[in-house]
Amino acid sequence: MNTFRLGLLLATFAVSATTHATPVSVSISFDRFTMGGFYGPDHAFFTGLEVDGSAVEVCGGDPTCAAAIANPASVTTVLGGGSSVEFGYDSTLAPSRKNVLSFTGNTADVAATGPDNQFMLGTLFFTNGAFHPLAFIDFTLTTQSTDSALDGKTFMGRFRLDTNSFDEIDPEAEADFFTVQDAEGVTLDPLGSVRVYDYSLCPPGFPGSPACNTGSVDLIGHIASLHLDDFTNPTGGAFVNVSTGPELDQDNSVPVPATWLLTGLGLFALRFARRS
Repeated sequence: MNTFRLGLLLATFAVSATTHATPVSVSISFDRFTMGGFYGPDHAFFTGLEVDGSAVEVCGGDPTCAAAIANPASVTTVLGGGSSVEFGYDSTLAPSRKNVLSFTGNTADVAATGPDNQFMLGTLFFTNGAFHPLAFIDFTLTTQSTDSALDGKTFMGRFRLDTNSFDEIDPEAEADFFTVQDAEGVTLDPLGSVRVYDYSLCPPGFPGSPACNTGSVDLIGHIASLHLDDFTNPTGGAFVNVSTGPELDQDNSVPVPATWLLTGLGLFALRFARRS
C-alpha cells in the first residue's frame, strides 16, 4: 500500500479538549465542472454530464458545443451538489464510456480518539473512461454531527483530472489520474496523484481484475480542523504516486510485476479502441 501526505489545512477550529462521543459523518458536494481543450467538430463533446444520475446541461443546450470549439475558453457548469459526477467527451470514438468520480462518506465515533486525531473521511472512486480534455471538479467536504463542536466543518477544494498518452509498453505511464488543488486552483505539487489503469479488461491476476479502469482510494483526515492527511488503501485499478504531473515517478509508484506487464501486452487486443 502506497500513501502520500496531503498536508492541506483549510482552517483551524477551536475544539474542546474533552472527548466527543457523538458520531461524525462526512459528505461531499460537487459544486462545479470545468472542461476545455475542444479540438474540432469531428470529435464533438458528448453531453453525458450527470450528477447522481441526473443530467446536467452543458454548452447552453448545444449538443455539439460548437461555441466552445470555436472559442478555446473552457466550459464551466454549475453542478449544484451531489456525490457522483459522470461525464463523457468524444461521441465519435467512445460515446458509451464515461469517466466517473464519486465519494462515499464515512461515519466515525471519535470518542476513543478525540477530534484531533485521524480517521477515514470516506472513499473516492474513479472510473477511467473515454478520453477527455483537462477537467476540474470543485467540491466541498462537510461534517455532520449533533455535537456542535464537530458539526459543519468544511473543506473546499478542486479535483484536477488529467489524461496520459497511449503507451503500449508501460500501463502505469498510460494511467489517467486526479490530483487535488486548493480552492484557488493552485495544484498541490508535492502531494502526488491517484492513478487508475486504462485496461478495460485485465490480464489474469492483475490488480482489480477483471476491470482495471476502475479503482478507489480512502481519504484520511482530521475532524477538529477538517484537513486532509493521506490517500490510503488503493484498490482495483488504482494506485497512488508521488508525482502530480503526467510523467510517472517510477520510484514511488506501486510496482507492477513483470509477469503482469508481459501478460497485459499480450491482451491489448482485448481493449476497446481508445486512448486516454
